[in-house]
Amino acid sequence: MTLHSATPTHPKAVKAQAELRRIATVALLSIALGFFMQVLILTSRLLAGAALPGITILADLAQGITWSFFVCTGVAIGVAIGKARKALAGLMGVIFAPLGIALSKSAQKAMLVALDAAEQPALLSLTTIGLVRAVEYGILAWVLAIFAEKELSRPLPYLGVGAAVGIVFGVILAALTWVSLEAAGKAFTAPQLAGTLVNEIGSPIGCAFIVFIGQLVARNFKIYKAHVPAAAK
Repeated sequence: MTLHSATPTHPKAVKAQAELRRIATVALLSIALGFFMQVLILTSRLLAGAALPGITILADLAQGITWSFFVCTGVAIGVAIGKARKALAGLMGVIFAPLGIALSKSAQKAMLVALDAAEQPALLSLTTIGLVRAVEYGILAWVLAIFAEKELSRPLPYLGVGAAVGIVFGVILAALTWVSLEAAGKAFTAPQLAGTLVNEIGSPIGCAFIVFIGQLVARNFKIYKAHVPAAAK
């Protein structure tokens, strides 16, 4: 009698497991991305002449990690369900971007209250940022779904689209911030500009890269599962 492995071998079951591993990988890496981006933003601001932020850096860290986790995971979910219909992936990016902003802002406020620290006034309204990022991450998720469908195994296309999207929309948000400050009679300082550009360009690049890592994990998992039953007989 030939014994078969109890591991699920149905193609749909293997595919579902691979997608879950992909999303879980992106979710974990997005936390590290949020922390890394806050380090980059702080470094860029200090190099541009800003003073040390003090204890409020914890609030910024909470905001950055919440934003990265929620949005990058949302993009990964969009890529997973939108391979056949790329519009669905784009829609997930459109939905998760403004929601991610709202949740990250709430996390920042909660941390500021806990620290008994004053909140810094926002340079742009949440509505403006939400609309711009909804379009930005909708486009990013749509293109990444195309890459996932083609099963591209090189990181450069992912990094390239992340950089392109980040530069275009980073410049847009920087310009809107400059106009808003000018209208209020304030100057757009070098540390503010540096932090804005690093955040707006670096985040989509990082998000695209960890989605690529998630693709590799899912692909290798499916390959492994395809060979396990034969080896277990």
